Amino acid sequence: MLSALKDDGFVVIEGMFPPDQISSLNADMDTVLTKVEAGKSANMTAPPLSGGIDGVVFGSNTKRLGSLLHHSPTWRDAMIDNPILHDLCTGIFRDTGDYWLSTAQMIEIGPGSKAQPLHADAAAWWPFLSMGDRWMPEVAVNFLIAATDTTRANGATGVVKGSHKIKYSEALADPTFDFWKFPDDKVKQIELKAGDCLLLGGRIVHRGEANRTADERRRLLSCTVTSSVLTPEEAHPLILDKDVVRGLPERVKKFLGFRGQNSISGYKFWQDHRRDLSQTLGV
Repeated sequence: MLSALKDDGFVVIEGMFPPDQISSLNADMDTVLTKVEAGKSANMTAPPLSGGIDGVVFGSNTKRLGSLLHHSPTWRDAMIDNPILHDLCTGIFRDTGDYWLSTAQMIEIGPGSKAQPLHADAAAWWPFLSMGDRWMPEVAVNFLIAATDTTRANGATGVVKGSHKIKYSEALADPTFDFWKFPDDKVKQIELKAGDCLLLGGRIVHRGEANRTADERRRLLSCTVTSSVLTPEEAHPLILDKDVVRGLPERVKKFLGFRGQNSISGYKFWQDHRRDLSQTLGV
């Protein structure tokens, strides 16, 4: 799978999560998503985008739920310690050091939502754009976990094959180059069954596609993982209840930033220089 990710920029993992976990995840979501407003960022504190384009960027009938560790016991207590996820992350980030969770969000594309703008996830961390073309380690990946079947009709994710091999040094030198503009015939939709996962590399250009159905809601759990030398989107050690965290496996505690992090250079990050971070945080 690692070689496929490097060659193609994405890989489909069939049946990564069992039916009982997916059923339980959906039960968690059925209630809380009724309280989420469509067309907004998963970050409830984010101000509206300029020009009133929230609906364009986030989907006019698309619901995004952040803080998933608070809202879904199934995600927190069962799914987040998936061995395939962690085995893959260990291999993917071997060139940079440790890895941790940036954010986990539920994205539900409802009928009538148009396609997202094309984008690459690693571009959220702007230094990525200035990285060289010879050494191109993954600094961010996105596990898109299907909570429902995703189809071409209901908004299955579209990817631009080969877009992860753009030479950014050349592109940045050309002021007319638009990273995220590709004709629609270059965008291939990837259909999934519930429990499957579409793993996206940080460089692959992709988008959530339009939902052209009358009554289907496409649910994907977006789990973004980064090298731990990058700042995560969600500040998990500051916002999670420590009584809940104490019961989680050691691997998950580190994944959420409750343990120190190591880089490939030998430097240690996210430390308390007085004592082990676990003692400071009390977990």
